[in-house]
Amino acid sequence: MSVARTSLWAASLAASVLALAGCDCGSAPIACRSSSQCPDGQSCVDSRCVHVAPGTDAGREPDAYEPLPGCIDADRDGLGEGCAGGPDCDDTDARRGGAEVCDSVDNDCNGMTDEGFEVCSECTPDCVIDPSVPGASGWMPTADNSDGVIVDADGALTLGRTMAESFAVWVANADEATVSKLDSRTNRELARYPTVNNMAPAGTRPWNEACNWSNQGNCPSRTAVDQNFDAYVANRAFGSQGSLTKYANDEVDCIDRNMNGVIDTSRDLNGDGTIDLASAEFVGPADECILWTVGVANPDGSLSANEVPRALAIGLAPPDQYVGNPWVGHFNAQETCELSAIDGHTIRCIPIAPISSYGAVADADGRIWFADRGTGSADSLLGYVEAATGAFHLATRAPVTGSCNGSNMYPYGVTVDGMGHVYMAMSSCEPGLYRYTVGTATWDTASLPGGGTPRGVAADESSLWVGISHEVINFGGAAAGRMLQFNLSDMSFARRWDLPTGRGPVGVGVSFDGSVWAIAQATNSAARLDPVAGTWIEHPVGLTPYTYSDFIGFGLNTFAQPRGHYSFTSEGCGADSTTHWLGAELRVEVPAGTSVEVYARASNDRAGLSALPFVGPFPVTEADPVVDFTAPPGPVPDGRYIEVDVRLRTDDRRVAPRVFEVTLARSCTGVVG
Repeated sequence: MSVARTSLWAASLAASVLALAGCDCGSAPIACRSSSQCPDGQSCVDSRCVHVAPGTDAGREPDAYEPLPGCIDADRDGLGEGCAGGPDCDDTDARRGGAEVCDSVDNDCNGMTDEGFEVCSECTPDCVIDPSVPGASGWMPTADNSDGVIVDADGALTLGRTMAESFAVWVANADEATVSKLDSRTNRELARYPTVNNMAPAGTRPWNEACNWSNQGNCPSRTAVDQNFDAYVANRAFGSQGSLTKYANDEVDCIDRNMNGVIDTSRDLNGDGTIDLASAEFVGPADECILWTVGVANPDGSLSANEVPRALAIGLAPPDQYVGNPWVGHFNAQETCELSAIDGHTIRCIPIAPISSYGAVADADGRIWFADRGTGSADSLLGYVEAATGAFHLATRAPVTGSCNGSNMYPYGVTVDGMGHVYMAMSSCEPGLYRYTVGTATWDTASLPGGGTPRGVAADESSLWVGISHEVINFGGAAAGRMLQFNLSDMSFARRWDLPTGRGPVGVGVSFDGSVWAIAQATNSAARLDPVAGTWIEHPVGLTPYTYSDFIGFGLNTFAQPRGHYSFTSEGCGADSTTHWLGAELRVEVPAGTSVEVYARASNDRAGLSALPFVGPFPVTEADPVVDFTAPPGPVPDGRYIEVDVRLRTDDRRVAPRVFEVTLARSCTGVVG
């Protein structure tokens, strides 16, 4: 039920809206510098338009003033060149100059009339304010109306993650051409999938063919997780057609392709924590949680064999998406291609020579970083693509120190921390850790206590975790079984952690539950460390697990761009009227480093809303919480129903915006004829 603007509650809200917009119209006197700025029958007294009896208080009217020497004020409104009141944007018209007032005149000469007065002011006398959302029932996020948001203890909508989305670990099994999905809290296998589906493009190797590192097998390696916690795996397919496959993390996003009413997918049916490939627990390439498989392409979109997609990272989400697109680095072609997260088609390819990319990671500022393992040169160790522009840049020359002589510098794992530093594990020389500080374009290094070959790296809020796969640098000696912990603040060594039985840890990852993971290639196992309790859980996976990228999604979703949204639909005027959506007022907290934006779409057909594009963004701040749907990037179209999408984002993992309520304003026009 709507509340008329004349009610006390609506009047109070309208007053707050007008005050925030700088409005001084309606029942309050209009600001003025001259009586010529006042409505008929009023005069300017003490800088306010009031009704004045003829001949009274004339001495206080600014019309009687004479400009001081040096003040050029042709229209006698107190503004002009050299005048105390400031400049005049139009010295030929006393109504133009200074702040906008509600008088159908472009007072501030900005090309718009009566802006700032559209939300329930005298300029919209038929304005109606609807009850605030969410109302007494509170925010109720569901999978259908929201993503990435929770309701906090104060009842505010804020950024968060659900248990189901946050605790999946994706491990690529190179010699089996499968991906294991584990629960990071228990280290139990939830599902296992082939790394290509039965709709893979021509030239893709058979899904169950073993990798021979030459011309057989899909040879999966890098996995990555997007902001929806869906996973991707890159298939290197040496000498053949490389590919990228996407998996749905949540079964509601899987596709019932055979339309049998159920999702045919891999599950741990007997509850033993391991998927049996020779049973109904493993569906194979027809698994309906494999969303798509696409071939990696040339810049013109044509498929090409032997591209060798090795590097894989998820970028920040484009303005029209909630998740970022995958970026694939083609090792042999020395290029990277951005693919659509929706259907996998190639959006663009960008040359990154001289880098032959081996690992990739995205940072909070929209850069996609690539580590080179082709030249060994200190001049081209690291580079990045600006996702917004497509420009490629090399980092400054890395330091030549220790046994890293400038021609043998081959990094393996690469990651970023919360401050934007980029870390690389140097598998072929010592010192074994390199850190690049973006803001100063400088490098730091750290040695590995006990030596060995460092492979995967991952960062949490305070520590860097490094997997040591071999006892001797450059893959020499026996398979090692340890992980090293360093302090992010100064790269100092903190502690050594030894796996109970696992050997050859290649991949290292951090989960949202605080656990740290080491993927042990030599023993076909995944090891989960609880660093607080100091305990390990080990579990078998597929053959030759080779994952060492962001296979849990912690780096992207914690250090890149946590975001979420909440949408709701409201009904406006009746069927015999036209609803004009004027704007909204939000009660919010928007700390530095965060943002709240409003998008909206309207239609007379409620069911047809989903087919329409959103209009936005309309930014919201604590200082300016009023959204004007009639101003750019609007207007929001007329329509009986409006869907409002509130989008929250933070670039600082320590804080998040909060939305307490949203109040909509509209007007109704009767249908004629």
